Amino acid sequence: MNTDAPFEAAPFRTPREEANVATVQKMFGEGWGANVGWENLWRANVALNVRTFFHSYPPIEGLDAAIEFNAELFAGFPRLQMTVKKTIAEEDTVIVRGRLTGSQDGPFLGAPASGAVVDVPDVTLFRLEDGKIVESRYFTDLLAVMTAIGAVENKN
Repeated sequence: MNTDAPFEAAPFRTPREEANVATVQKMFGEGWGANVGWENLWRANVALNVRTFFHSYPPIEGLDAAIEFNAELFAGFPRLQMTVKKTIAEEDTVIVRGRLTGSQDGPFLGAPASGAVVDVPDVTLFRLEDGKIVESRYFTDLLAVMTAIGAVENKN
């Protein structure tokens, strides 16, 4: 993960907000799906009943399902890098805005490996309770990703 000082302490954050940012920071560091053993950090920092939202897909219910889904995503982009640009924390919510870059070296959402490089904006919203992630909502330019890897025809 690359950072542009995105997880810096903010004097206006409460101690709970700082703790929530620290949990999310761990997830984007050691818990990043391109890292060996990332699942262990998820099991320590994500609630068993977590709900994960990924674009228009039905919600992914539970920790095991979330780990499985993320493993599939990272199988398609095993060296995917996230450059965090900004982190916002308010009460139980942490929002991370960044940029994803990497090549599609494996199957991704039904598309075979293409070797194509993607570079897209990314926003993830987390809600935490008692220091654990209970909900995540993930948004990126999925159309740009699917076009770049040849899964969607570019009509330009």
